[in-house]
Amino acid sequence: MNEVAARWSSRKFWSAMAWQAVMVWLLIAGHLPVEVFETLTWLLLGGYIAGNVAQKWLLKEAS
Repeated sequence: MNEVAARWSSRKFWSAMAWQAVMVWLLIAGHLPVEVFETLTWLLLGGYIAGNVAQKWLLKEAS
C-alpha cells in the first residue's frame, strides 16, 4: 500500500477528522466559543502529528 492510501485508511486520521467535525458542529451551533475551538483544534492537530511521529519512531525501532 502506498503512503497516500495508508494515510487515508489510518484510524488516527479518521478519528481526528471526526473530532474536528464535532467541534465545528459545536462551534456553528453556538455551544463552543471561538477561543476554545481554536485551542482544541491546535491540540487535535498537535496530537495527530505527535501520534504520527511516535508511530514512525516505534516502527523504525522495531525493524
